[in-house]
Amino acid sequence: MIISRTALNGLLFVIVAAMAGVAPVAAQDSTEARTELTRERMTQFAQAHLAINEARDAFHGAVARVHDEEGRIRAREEVEAKIETILEEQEMTREEYDEITLRISLDGELRAMFEEILKELTEPGD
Repeated sequence: MIISRTALNGLLFVIVAAMAGVAPVAAQDSTEARTELTRERMTQFAQAHLAINEARDAFHGAVARVHDEEGRIRAREEVEAKIETILEEQEMTREEYDEITLRISLDGELRAMFEEILKELTEPGD
């Protein structure tokens, strides 16, 4: 399967960010039950992931054209607002998004499901 460079870079960025922000969750008692990630929920996550990657790409393009700190701050605020809107549309909190990202990075079965769904969402003609 081929994943676009943008999608892969976005996933890696999110994984690193999630690990930094969600590490305490991973350190909790390993016997604590986690909710099962259904295919439907994983599809919502994948849709959010793709939209967030697109928003971040637009942000990086905007920041490259801005040469003052105020403009960069404004661009950052805009992308953060866009990300919050995307998550709300998928009925997901930032914490849940970060947790799912971490779980995908640690669980091969979840990663395989995520990659399959990404493929379905990004391949033309489906």
